[in-house]
Amino acid sequence: MTFGGRFRVGRRAPSRPWYKLFWWDACSFLCLVWLKVFHRMISVGFEKIPEEGPVIFVSNHQSYYDPLINGCAVNRRQYSAIASSHLARFKPLGWLLRSYGTVFVAASAGDKGALKAALSELQQGSCVLIYPEGSRCEEGFVEGFEKGILLLLKRSKATVYPIGIDGAFEVWPRARALPRLRGRIATVCGEPIDGGALFAEGPQVALERLHLEIDTLRLKARRILRERSGGKWPPSGPLDEPSPKLQTRS
Repeated sequence: MTFGGRFRVGRRAPSRPWYKLFWWDACSFLCLVWLKVFHRMISVGFEKIPEEGPVIFVSNHQSYYDPLINGCAVNRRQYSAIASSHLARFKPLGWLLRSYGTVFVAASAGDKGALKAALSELQQGSCVLIYPEGSRCEEGFVEGFEKGILLLLKRSKATVYPIGIDGAFEVWPRARALPRLRGRIATVCGEPIDGGALFAEGPQVALERLHLEIDTLRLKARRILRERSGGKWPPSGPLDEPSPKLQTRS
């Protein structure tokens, strides 16, 4: 992407006014500085994301950091995140995510308003980020997926980019109120998946494929962290193994 491409507002985020795109860039820069200084964040494979057209980013969810990690990694395309309302409980993060255009979904699920907003973004050629697990994982693995994501994927038929994050769970596990100011984080973007072809073998197979793709990327991110840290980070343990088989939740 050329530097001039950053100012092509109509292509990067067709549904956003220029000042929101500027705010996105400013916040992404500050968050990236934080993540680089304290966690030496590494992002791999994000250059393949197109500069225009509707895209759905589908990522695993290890920590409160994840929306910032995703935003910094795909910073040339502003997106609307469909996120659980639990993220807004941490007030500074909730304020920041709302300013990014995040759509918060109640834990009761079935939020038709969120689906409508996401489809509207995609129809205008913009991007949407979803966390199919619905909330932060308990143990660091890629956990069960909410069935509700199927409706968005099926109706939009937008290109899907799976994303894997690793290291964030060790830095900011669910049991901690604040992150550790040490430890490394990596995120890897996979190959694009045609949204229309994704359901060729049925919805359950589509979810299983996404789950496997995201977990494969998580493990790749983990290997990268080990290589870059000389084997010191992350600590060896159960997360070195593939995640348990997908279990869907209604």
